[in-house]
Amino acid sequence: MNRTALIVDDEPALRRILAKRLDRLDWKVIEASNCAEAREILSLENSLDAVLLDLNLPDGLGWELLEEIQQRADRPSLVVMTGEGCVENAVDALRRGASDFLLKPFSIDALDDALNRSRVSGMRSARGPRRDRPIDLWRREHAPQTLGENPKMLAMFEMVRRVAQTDASVLVTGESGTGKELIARAVHTGSRRRSNPLVVLNCAAIPETLIESELFGHAKGAFTGATTASPGLFVAANTGTLFLDEIGELPLNLQAKLLRVLQEREVVPVGDHRPVPIDTRIIAATNVDLERAVADGRFREDLYYRLNVVPIEIAPLRERADDIPMLVEHFVQRANRRLGSEIETLDPSVTACLSRYSWPGNVRELENTIERMVVLRGEGALGLSDVPEALRGPLGADFPTEGTMVRLPDEGLVLREAVEDFERGLIEQALDRAGGNKSHAARLVHCNRTTLIQKIKKLLPGREAEFLLEEEHFDERIQHCRLA
Repeated sequence: MNRTALIVDDEPALRRILAKRLDRLDWKVIEASNCAEAREILSLENSLDAVLLDLNLPDGLGWELLEEIQQRADRPSLVVMTGEGCVENAVDALRRGASDFLLKPFSIDALDDALNRSRVSGMRSARGPRRDRPIDLWRREHAPQTLGENPKMLAMFEMVRRVAQTDASVLVTGESGTGKELIARAVHTGSRRRSNPLVVLNCAAIPETLIESELFGHAKGAFTGATTASPGLFVAANTGTLFLDEIGELPLNLQAKLLRVLQEREVVPVGDHRPVPIDTRIIAATNVDLERAVADGRFREDLYYRLNVVPIEIAPLRERADDIPMLVEHFVQRANRRLGSEIETLDPSVTACLSRYSWPGNVRELENTIERMVVLRGEGALGLSDVPEALRGPLGADFPTEGTMVRLPDEGLVLREAVEDFERGLIEQALDRAGGNKSHAARLVHCNRTTLIQKIKKLLPGREAEFLLEEEHFDERIQHCRLA
């Protein structure tokens, strides 16, 4: 027996079941029923491989033990155990260093998975680096479109993997363009609901007058144009997952109705009085500071806490610049496949330049930039001259400054052209960050919408044509929700 586990739980029956299973898997098992017994064992044992810890013990909280275990030299893997109604405790334990959690009642398979992960994560450093971490295998299966090896991304994905196993509501936060929908899809595909529908709704992309019937459904004749009954998205996502993107844009009156649905687990269609029971998991996402919105009275505090059971924050690209070279290569290859281009190599100066830029529009802006470069070059090698001037020039978003003044290049510049380049770069960043929403972009650069449109016509005629095409096909774009 080369592995030792300590079980800390005040339920004798559960300890017996766990011990029996661990014994069959060739673990040496030590049991403790409270904090005092656990501390005595910890003082005597110096080669523990894993600790299965209940957070609610009769003589104290497991939190104190958790922190003490983290200080041990042998650093055993720590699996916390908690009840179904205490998902917040499990998430907090992960933040404090636990390697995994089990929600009571849990299955033997869930226990075995946790033990296998603890064995891998507990391997001594003398064995060298792991080639296949559990999170790598999970990402390849459930989140193949997400890239990044930055520690912040790895920690986030470990949280996503664990939370996916539960039915807890999840709130994904992050700046525009960070990939919140990809994370929501990873939570769904990694869950027991993966074979059931994932329904997506952008709360900012539908008129306020229609969103209630879209979410909750409506009866025939409930309003003008309701020629047939509609079940609504909650019912469409029954036994699956409903992803509410841009939840911060949901009107206050609908926030109250959404809260009731989450509490009662049933919906009442517009124009009907009969409730329809649902079993739908909610994942919400926003780039708005909801705590500030609550303080300002723009978002209900009770709904915020109902949605924010498990918060997942995606780091902006500027905080993980070490991921940019990998992303650049990926986007070049994707653009080649999609556009039929033949970009074969990248000059190192390209990656260096792109890594220095702050990317206010995050991964979406980077992908759009790479695609534009590939389209214009077509084949061969991408060089520094292919990088948009707003990103590489002295007046890009990452331009050097002296005090509050832009530094004049040694070779000088044409003032009118420099100002236009400066405006063009900032407007394009604002449009990318706003996802093409001109009103939002105008707010970002503190000008009115009409002025912004005039500048787009002058400085970015290609983007203006893109918006006109979108407006011509508005009826098609109104299909804002889709089944995965």
